[in-house]
Amino acid sequence: MDIRDLQIFQTVSRHKSVTKAANELNYVQSNVTNRINRLEQELNAQLFHRSGKGMSLTSAGRNLIQYADPILEMVNEAKNAFLIPQGPLKLGSTESTAAVHLPSLLMKYHEAYPQVDVSLTTASSEELIKRVLHYELDGVFVVGPINHPELKAFTFMEEELVLISSPHHPPIHSARDLQHETLLVFDVGCSYRSRLEQWLSDEKAHSVKRMELSTLEGLFRCVESGFGVALVTRSVAQEYKRGEIKLHPLSTDYHQSTTVFIQRKDRYQSPALSRLVELMENE
Repeated sequence: MDIRDLQIFQTVSRHKSVTKAANELNYVQSNVTNRINRLEQELNAQLFHRSGKGMSLTSAGRNLIQYADPILEMVNEAKNAFLIPQGPLKLGSTESTAAVHLPSLLMKYHEAYPQVDVSLTTASSEELIKRVLHYELDGVFVVGPINHPELKAFTFMEEELVLISSPHHPPIHSARDLQHETLLVFDVGCSYRSRLEQWLSDEKAHSVKRMELSTLEGLFRCVESGFGVALVTRSVAQEYKRGEIKLHPLSTDYHQSTTVFIQRKDRYQSPALSRLVELMENE
């Protein structure tokens, strides 16, 4: 007995006709008849009463239909589990992208696919990449470019980087203007911190103090108080700006930032993840 035999049996039972069942299943009538006959032989039982008025279930047929209906329902549910977006979707993001760009995207996604349980972890790009590589997260939003043989990536958005300071801070024209400043940064794995460190190194700006913070809110509070300066995207600066900070543009060699969405090449792309990628591509 196989699933297809049960489907044919169920369809004949519903229509009480081999002809109508064959039409629905797009089978030739003789094929349906042969499959029913084979099923009866396998079970050593007559499943249908056959008459000129059609076919009706025997007691053995009524017994079998009680098993066939739930079995076929479970088979359909199992198939749908791999077609309909549902279940957990584990994502990761840098804090700035999560705060500014993901709320609207995730709201649209939730409205379209309410059966998916989305979780979002925020961390540095370096930490998020490690977690994708270790199969802990399905996909993450990090600062690119990312070149890794086990990862695939596509561009989520391009952004401009700016320095932010208290409103009365003098203009910042070069990295040397920061030599007596305190730089407000996230941990060592932060891509924006790496970009800032590279700028300072390229322009040979030394002896710059650094203070590590763990949240954007804390970083902006320190900037507003005049404690130091920080590097963020213009979109984040505008989102948090309350009139108490000043934006300083960077030179063209350092001002561009690309956010990419990455996932493992060898990881099964579930319907939930596939639909998220499609939504981002259509944004």
